[in-house]
Amino acid sequence: MKNIKACLISGIFLFLMIGCSVPEIREYVKEQQSAHIFPDYSGATLPFNLAPFNFEVKEPGDRFLVQISGKKGTPLRLASTNGKTLIPETQWQKLLDANKNDSITIEIFAKKSDGWHRFKPFRNLVSADAIDPYLYYRDIAPTNSLWNRMAMHQRNLQNFDEKEVFNNYRIEHDCMNCHTFNRNNPDQMLFHIRGKHGGTVFYNKGKLSKINLKTPETLSAGAYCSWHPAGKLVAFAVNKIVQNYYLSGFDHKVKEVFDLASDIVLYNIETNKVFTFPQISSSKRENLPCWSADGKYLYYTLADEYKTDMPNEENLYSLMRVSFDESTNNMGQPEEIISAEKIGKSIAFPTVSPDGRFMLFSMVDFGYFPVNNKSADLYLIDLKTMQMTKPAVNSSESESYFSWSGNSRWFVFSSRRLDGVASKPFICHIDSTGQVSKPFIVPQKDPAFYAVDNRNFSRPELLKQSFNLNFRDIKGIVFKDATDVSYDGATMSSSSLSINKN
Repeated sequence: MKNIKACLISGIFLFLMIGCSVPEIREYVKEQQSAHIFPDYSGATLPFNLAPFNFEVKEPGDRFLVQISGKKGTPLRLASTNGKTLIPETQWQKLLDANKNDSITIEIFAKKSDGWHRFKPFRNLVSADAIDPYLYYRDIAPTNSLWNRMAMHQRNLQNFDEKEVFNNYRIEHDCMNCHTFNRNNPDQMLFHIRGKHGGTVFYNKGKLSKINLKTPETLSAGAYCSWHPAGKLVAFAVNKIVQNYYLSGFDHKVKEVFDLASDIVLYNIETNKVFTFPQISSSKRENLPCWSADGKYLYYTLADEYKTDMPNEENLYSLMRVSFDESTNNMGQPEEIISAEKIGKSIAFPTVSPDGRFMLFSMVDFGYFPVNNKSADLYLIDLKTMQMTKPAVNSSESESYFSWSGNSRWFVFSSRRLDGVASKPFICHIDSTGQVSKPFIVPQKDPAFYAVDNRNFSRPELLKQSFNLNFRDIKGIVFKDATDVSYDGATMSSSSLSINKN
């Protein structure tokens, strides 16, 4: 009976502290270090339109108090007995709005056997740059053993609303991959289906279609891709892919993906034709196309021609670009931006900011598949000065896929820094000079979410607006046969792809 009474008293006490007012703590021991919290949001720059960064205080204690305040607005004072700090969304949003272009301060108190302890406060800058409000990603297990269980999800970053858009159990567990939007716009999107119902599903301003991008002249159906900003062309890599699985974990890798051959082709969504140019379909291996913000250049990666029994470590990709005039359909001569031979590393997934100023990419020890490669780090190029830097945002684990916000002030990337196994989405602010802030993980309603959830957030993409399609909208097109494309060989090299890269 006494224990029940004590629990009731404790519960009432907490209700009063959270529901009404939290009393001032006037006497405390002053700690010299900040409290350890999970996830770690300390010192990060935040967009003013972000959901609360709920966290758990990982310090010993039987009561905890967290105060969040700024120069303006009403401070938030939150108490708990377990360290979990769940921030009310409305009050949080008002506080961020009031402190745009300034900062908020977080003070943490923990009550131990000898009384209250106050940890060193930390600050978060609040940027007036909004982040695109939606995050689209593929939910997939961290190993290939469950490749047949995957879904595409959309998360509202302004709150904790999340919805499942597609799930592959509805299409007999065929693989779904490489969802790609045009410049953060949900009006143009594509994704691949591999298997019985194979094809590339296009959503183009309200119109759905499923296309078979494989032709007799090309190596494969389209894979890695990039929308031309004008919205009429899509650049695709076509690849003859080989995968190596390491039983003992070569250099901490699970698997390595490389190509025996690869090229880049262009697909015209209005004419339903595929074509290419000798400059991007040579005997070497062209891969990972990425259009510049104005569509006047196509960036891509390039490796030497594959040789029989070529060691993986010799598969190094340089960064290239080639000029392109959509009005005349003319392509210039390729130029090398970063030489793999000179740096002794390999370039993967170049991604240009919407304003055209910066490019993000991964640099790895070899190959082009950074997600399973611990050596993969994030690099930045200022395309105005062509200077390359390595921001202080990397970890000892893989940093891979990147997506820019529409205003070019934020980007999200995949990192395995939490456990070395699953890719999670981290966000950074970047200013107009290229200074990158400390990464922070996408907030979740439950602070323990990332400690217990083991799924991959694959290919996170930022969207300006909600992508409102669901499976009911696309099932009619998914179960139809894919429409074949025609090949326009007028701009093809003298040796066809199917011959010169067998």
